[in-house]
Amino acid sequence: MTKVLLGLTLLALTGCSTTANIKATPLKEQSAPQIDADRKQCDEWAKETAAVPTGFAACLIAAGYETEPEVGSTSQNVRLTRQSTATEPTRVLLDVLDCDAQARREAESDLGFISIWIRENLNWHWKVNTQKRRQFFVDCLRPRGYDIGKT
Repeated sequence: MTKVLLGLTLLALTGCSTTANIKATPLKEQSAPQIDADRKQCDEWAKETAAVPTGFAACLIAAGYETEPEVGSTSQNVRLTRQSTATEPTRVLLDVLDCDAQARREAESDLGFISIWIRENLNWHWKVNTQKRRQFFVDCLRPRGYDIGKT
């Protein structure tokens, strides 16, 4: 019983801190109180998504920040190209997840069924065609109105 309670406590603490470690650069000269309010609002919004860290990052991007989208296809920062237009966090989340899925499929397109099964079932950290996946992700996001990397 003690082990179960300890495990649930650790899980709860981990779940609370998943978004705290995500760094974001304000692009609209937001004040410190505004940054705190945006992070709190995005944290609440992200809890309603299936991918909390990615949802949190997408919300921040939509709110005018530059941050890493928390997907496997890139570790570079992403920001909206046009800061003047209002963008819903849901739109950013869907764009990021869609481009990540397309990039993963493209990177794995030349793999056989057995290689994919091994990667998915035996060694889930194994990355295939990382450079191809990153490039496809960037090429997918740019026409949708995003910039990748530092300005």
